[in-house]
Amino acid sequence: MSQSEVAQQDSALSAQPPTGIGWPCPTCGTHATSNFCPICGEKKSGAADFSLHHFFTHALGEFFHFDSKIFRTCRLLFTRPGFLTAEYLRGCRKPYLHPFQLFFIANLIYFLAQPYIGWSGLRTTLSIQTHMMSYSDLATRMVAARVADKGIPLEQFTHSFDHVVDVQARSLAVLMVPIFAVVLAVLQWRKRRFFGEHLVFSLHFTAFWLVSLFILFYGATALIFRFALSHGVVLSVLNSDRALSPIAALILLVYTTVALRVVYRDSIVICLVKAAVLATTFHYVLDIYRFILFLTALYLS
Repeated sequence: MSQSEVAQQDSALSAQPPTGIGWPCPTCGTHATSNFCPICGEKKSGAADFSLHHFFTHALGEFFHFDSKIFRTCRLLFTRPGFLTAEYLRGCRKPYLHPFQLFFIANLIYFLAQPYIGWSGLRTTLSIQTHMMSYSDLATRMVAARVADKGIPLEQFTHSFDHVVDVQARSLAVLMVPIFAVVLAVLQWRKRRFFGEHLVFSLHFTAFWLVSLFILFYGATALIFRFALSHGVVLSVLNSDRALSPIAALILLVYTTVALRVVYRDSIVICLVKAAVLATTFHYVLDIYRFILFLTALYLS
C-alpha cells in the first residue's frame, strides 16, 4: 500500500466518530456528541427520562410554556385592540399564538361554554331558523318541502336537524372570517394591502367577538338572570336580547375603531366611520353564516 493510500485511509478513519463516543439522534440520524442534537435540537435520552418526577416535570414545563403564550395572546387581544394584528404583520410572531390558533381556541371555548350560557349564538336550532331570522319564511317553506320528501314527522326531522346544527356549527364558524375579510378589503382598498393581511385582522376580530360577547358579556348577563330568578324576579330573554344588542354593538364599535386605527393608521374619524360600517355589516355576515348552516343541516338531516 502506498503512502498516499495509507494517508487517505487514516484521514477516513479520523473523519468517522470514535466508537462509543456520542449518540445517534433518533429524529434526524445525526451523530451528536453533546446532550442536544446540533441539527434538530433533539435531547439525548437516558434512563432518568422515564422517572415519574422527570416525566411530569417536563410535561408541566411544556404546558406552561405554551400556556404562557396563550395568556399573553388573550390578554393583548382584549386590552390592546389591533396590537396582535400589527405585530403579526410586521413579522413579530414568536411570542404570540398564530391567528388561526387563537381563533380555534376561541371557537373551542365558545362551544364548550355556550350550553351553560343560554343564548343560541351560533347554534341556530330549527325553531330559530323558521321563526326568528330575516329569511324565516323561505326557511319554513324549504323545511316543509324537505319533510314531505323524506316522509317523516316534523318532530323527528327537528331532532335530526338540531343535532346536525350542533355538529356543523363548530366547523362552519370559520366561514365568517373570509366573508368579513372581504368586507374589510373593500373598505381598505386604497391601502393596497394583501388579502392575507385583512384575513389576519378578521381572525383576531372574530376571536375577540366570540369570547367577549358570547361568553363574557352574554355569560355575565345569564348569571344575572339566574340570580334574579333565584330571588323570584323573572326577566324576559327576548326583551333582554333587544336591550343588550345595542350594548353589544357599541362594544364592537369601540373595539373595531381602535383596532383599525392601530393596524391601518387612518384618522380617528375615518376609523369610526369604517368601524360603524363593519359593525353593521357583521350582523349580515352572521346571517350569511346562519343561512349556510341552515342549508347544510337541512340537506344532511
